[in-house]
Amino acid sequence: MNYTTDHVGYLTGDISSTAKEFERLGYVTGDIVDDDTQRTKICFLTKPGEVRIELVQPYEDNKTMQKMLTKRGVTPYHMCYEVDDVDQEYDKLIQEDWTALFRPVAAPAFDNRKICYFWNSEIGFIELVNRKK
Repeated sequence: MNYTTDHVGYLTGDISSTAKEFERLGYVTGDIVDDDTQRTKICFLTKPGEVRIELVQPYEDNKTMQKMLTKRGVTPYHMCYEVDDVDQEYDKLIQEDWTALFRPVAAPAFDNRKICYFWNSEIGFIELVNRKK
């Protein structure tokens, strides 16, 4: 598998407040993007030589992520990996008994490159995103 780490995703109830704390650690905050399909707001933080941080703030009607936020608070909750072909990797992981959260979809925060999420009891949530071409 040719997976490359893209980012660590943090769940937050307030992107602006969480971003300010990361800025104290030297990160630079990008634009906030609305993802109506995933029912979230997303913002990437960067710092030279470091893995990107993705802040994910669920819409109020995103009950699943709101429940996770209430239960866990602000926390890292997924790793994202770039892959050559999300659709192909989706099929491979399904065959290996990973639990898919949804089929690959275009994601506005990634310039509409496809993403998908999986759950594995040994490592938790991962996200896959098509590599930039």
